[in-house]
Amino acid sequence: MDWAPSVFSVLLLLLRDSSNFKIRIQAAAALAVPASAFDYGNSFSDVVQGLEHILENLGSDQISAPSNFKYRVALEKQVTATMLHVLSLASSADHQPLKDFLVKKAPFLEEWFKGLCSSLGETSSQSEAGSSIGDQKKLMISMAIQSLIEVYESRNHQPIVQKFKKLSNSIQL
Repeated sequence: MDWAPSVFSVLLLLLRDSSNFKIRIQAAAALAVPASAFDYGNSFSDVVQGLEHILENLGSDQISAPSNFKYRVALEKQVTATMLHVLSLASSADHQPLKDFLVKKAPFLEEWFKGLCSSLGETSSQSEAGSSIGDQKKLMISMAIQSLIEVYESRNHQPIVQKFKKLSNSIQL
């Protein structure tokens, strides 16, 4: 659609700049709706890069209104889920600049995935319902890591591939 790039651009701006955390949560959720890299059109690379930048700076967000405190965790969870979704689509994207960007950001992504993988133990130690959520989270993380492995293999970065394979092996589905 001709209007799609404008929509994705506005959603990224809202996610990055809105002072209202509920709006940011909804923008992140909307960015996770397309089911394939193709559905994002020419905006796929921008969405991945924008989400990565937001993730990298999420901890430094200034919370201006006390009412936003209660939504901070929900925002972090939604941005994480959205990022996992778009990363899982990255291997099928033929955007070489995006693949170069993902190679450049491999150290950050590796640390981010290590944190996610370590949080899996906390999730699985909860109730039976938590275990189901934990399994879904494991699957999302695993799919995103496998996609990145494909990207790094296509760019012939074997040291990075090995690090992400080690992360992948640490997830027991």
